[in-house]
Amino acid sequence: MNKLLSLKKICKSFGPVGVLKNVDFSLERGEVRALLGANGAGKSTLIKIIGGVIPQTSGEIELNGQPAQIVSPIDAQRKGISIIHQELSVIPQLTVLENFFLGREMTKNGVLDKKGMIQRYNEICSEMGFDIPWRVRVRELSIAKRQMVEIMKAVSCDSELIIMDEPTTSLTDNEKKNLFQIIHSLKAKNKTIIYISHMLEEVFEVCDNVTVMLGGEIVGNYPIGELDQHRIAELMAGETLAVGHDQHVSHADYSKTPVLEVKNLSHAGKFQDVSFTLYPGEILGFAGLVGAGRSEIVRSIFGADRCTDGEILLDGKPCAIHSPADAIRNGIGLIPEDRKTQGLVLKQEIYKNATILSLDAMKKNHMLNKKKELDYTEKAVEKLTIKVSDIQNRVRSLSGGNQQKIVVAKWLGKDLRVLIFDEPTKGIDVRAKEDIFSTAEQFAAKGVAVIFISSDLEEVLRVSDRIVMIHSGKLIKVRKNENLTVADLMNDILVKQTIEDGGAK
Repeated sequence: MNKLLSLKKICKSFGPVGVLKNVDFSLERGEVRALLGANGAGKSTLIKIIGGVIPQTSGEIELNGQPAQIVSPIDAQRKGISIIHQELSVIPQLTVLENFFLGREMTKNGVLDKKGMIQRYNEICSEMGFDIPWRVRVRELSIAKRQMVEIMKAVSCDSELIIMDEPTTSLTDNEKKNLFQIIHSLKAKNKTIIYISHMLEEVFEVCDNVTVMLGGEIVGNYPIGELDQHRIAELMAGETLAVGHDQHVSHADYSKTPVLEVKNLSHAGKFQDVSFTLYPGEILGFAGLVGAGRSEIVRSIFGADRCTDGEILLDGKPCAIHSPADAIRNGIGLIPEDRKTQGLVLKQEIYKNATILSLDAMKKNHMLNKKKELDYTEKAVEKLTIKVSDIQNRVRSLSGGNQQKIVVAKWLGKDLRVLIFDEPTKGIDVRAKEDIFSTAEQFAAKGVAVIFISSDLEEVLRVSDRIVMIHSGKLIKVRKNENLTVADLMNDILVKQTIEDGGAK
């Protein structure tokens, strides 16, 4: 192997804040390198520099042993570098085909060669085992399928270096296997890959070596065989971690009337005949494969989507919820799956995002009072251990984990009966995940009923009192979380046996 990329003494500052500090980083051809670190460690900044999104403040870059300046994403692509960003860059209004070839459209005799583009797109779909119609507008696709489009586009560029930033966060197990096969195939062609993921089992599946970052610096570079998951977690945290975690303590009160009852809820084409109960202080986990309908169910409960049939009861009384405003008035909150587009206003300041649901409480003499907003946010930052240098900075300046905590902070000022967490740990590090789990349990300890959705079944087991199994839009089983394993849940989900609610007795 020979060196493809070398970064020497790379520094990056945003104003007075130093984000990268004298980073030395190099890659050999044909290598699959894991780049790991907690949220805020500097990973995203580093790959943005490699990808030409932002310039370094100082330091040198070499490509193929020659000094290089990467001045833009297009320049990076021309130099053989492609990035699959964690925050998807597809354009929702365009078709899949238009997104796929954006900026590199095929022509024939000076005219757009649409037939050739369709043929090439279908070839890539076939090679990668993905099945996404080229005519569909991206806005009509699920997050998972949008991610597949990004992956296919990056691989199809035939780049020498492909950077994959959390590429599997929304993929099913089969889609992940397809991606891993593609990675092995790319490696066999001497392509080089930087692989960023908080799913450490994936790192051991596909990577040769591991680079760990902490506080904007490289902690070390290691062959994968020298590490295990616990040691990686220690390196990422910069401290020795205790093995395991505290067991979940239930706050569910099954002696009381259910806070929420869902009866025969249906949405044509998405889910059907869903019924379950949720008790005060209970954390009810939703388990299922990507596309099973979990998010669609809770969006209907929250009023973001309209139901076509069924009934919702709060505290034993029928409740009409036709919009999110109705849900909020009735004490139902939602932390959505896509924090960037549904949970935050990225161009607004941190404190404005944190107080957006409590503006009436932030007023003084009928006018918004900035001091009240800042006080509320400072308390939320302390309570949720949010890492932020200035709450008057824009929320997009925060790491993924801290952005997610700001989404949670919005609900601290509301009188909630039910709070729904939909994939709250997507793209955040192990420490931030534990903070999210702790937050869900704190809400439950106050008597709030919690629904917790995660594609990571270990997480569902970590926090839930009971677990609802969902497959193809149908509720197939509800089980108490007593000595359950991931294998138990997978068996229920895949076997699809329907039984009566095995809930509290």
